[in-house]
Amino acid sequence: MRKFVVFLMIMPMLVFGSCKTDDSTRTKFPWIPSIAAPRHYPVQIKYAFVDFGTKDKRIPVYESSVGGGIGQPGSEVDYVDFNEKGGRDMPAAVHLLWLSYAERKFYQLDAELSENTKERMLKMFRKPYYMSDENEHCRYFNLVITMLPGGKVWLHLNGIGRTAIVCDTLQAKEVHMELEDFDKDAFYTFKTLDNSCKLLLSDFEGAAENLEKHGVPLRLWDKYEEWYRYTTKIEFENKETKIDPHYVAYFTNGDHYWDDDSIPKNIQTSMKYLSFLWQVKDSLYSGYFFFDEDEILRVYPEAFGNEGRLKGELVVQVSKYNNWFDIFLQVEDKKYKLEKTKIHVFKQGINEDDGDAVVFYNNHRNQHSSTITFIGE
Repeated sequence: MRKFVVFLMIMPMLVFGSCKTDDSTRTKFPWIPSIAAPRHYPVQIKYAFVDFGTKDKRIPVYESSVGGGIGQPGSEVDYVDFNEKGGRDMPAAVHLLWLSYAERKFYQLDAELSENTKERMLKMFRKPYYMSDENEHCRYFNLVITMLPGGKVWLHLNGIGRTAIVCDTLQAKEVHMELEDFDKDAFYTFKTLDNSCKLLLSDFEGAAENLEKHGVPLRLWDKYEEWYRYTTKIEFENKETKIDPHYVAYFTNGDHYWDDDSIPKNIQTSMKYLSFLWQVKDSLYSGYFFFDEDEILRVYPEAFGNEGRLKGELVVQVSKYNNWFDIFLQVEDKKYKLEKTKIHVFKQGINEDDGDAVVFYNNHRNQHSSTITFIGE
């Protein structure tokens, strides 16, 4: 049933020999830069460069319009020297000039990365994570630059089955320029910035409708990046149940991972999506849990405190007959219910193909799972 997980994921599966053993002394690794933007707040870049090392080396990202989601690579450099001997030094600086279609504003960033950020990336490159499906240890190979409304810029490291934020403090400045200077083709085609942004925004599914309904809620991404001290706990009333430890979680800040990847998980942002598999005797169940945006952004700070200092658990309890679920945050002796979660469960025999799976439980039959999104994801 893992194919039901895949259709909800955008997971880079590039074959660059990224699965390797641990090497705690290396300072250079193969990596490429790419750009991203929220699904409903796409952008167009005039240029994007990443400096690396200390000898004015620079990698470009090709000009592109992107809007595939936070931390989701939308455009990447096509370098034949990706596997160049010894790899590359750590990213040192980021240079961007982009147009936000929703805001109809231009932003520019020329930022040196902090030593803390570079050290964090180096540690992550050095320490592989585990992919149990392949029984291999894999490395990150992609630096994803996400451009957000208001000029915020987040950096993620991305690899097969895992994305992790490494910097959420970069801030671009708004700049004023003529559309003709930014994109001559757009100027000749659309004449004005307003026309250009309106029509290009419509190329991204749901973006124009989202903008009309929600506008540009700049404080939303501040909420997405709030950290909380918690782990995930899945409990079954039927004690004979066997859970597949290879389950996937997505978070509001763009992070995602498979739980059994050997990386500690006790400080995380709000969870956006969770999927796991379990077996009861001769039956397999695949559960998909879509958390409600308004609910988690309200309940998480209520449970953990505005500064996220309290520790707790996200608990998912599955009933004896696998058709009822209690989901809540447990902080000390208090429970904070997450009652608006949309849940979709499939069932199949252990010897049946995925195509034989049937819908076993669905509490949102009026909305297809593929259309469940967060405003600013």
